[in-house]
Amino acid sequence: MALSSTQSTVFEATVGHTPADMSGTIALMVGVAFFLWAAWVVLFRMQQWKKGTSDLNDLVWATVRVGGLLLLVFVFIR
Repeated sequence: MALSSTQSTVFEATVGHTPADMSGTIALMVGVAFFLWAAWVVLFRMQQWKKGTSDLNDLVWATVRVGGLLLLVFVFIR
């Protein structure tokens, strides 16, 4: 749903930024949050592999799944 020119002007006067700037900022924060989550998942699997509680196949597949999810999320927030 697009903002009317009056709504956009009021939003910019209140917040100090345009709606497009805010949209980009929110998309960036979502992307960073997913990237940090992905790094946590991979590091957690690496620690399990190092301890011997899981095998290398689990680490590889977790990395592939997280990478695929990151690609999908970044396509949608672009």
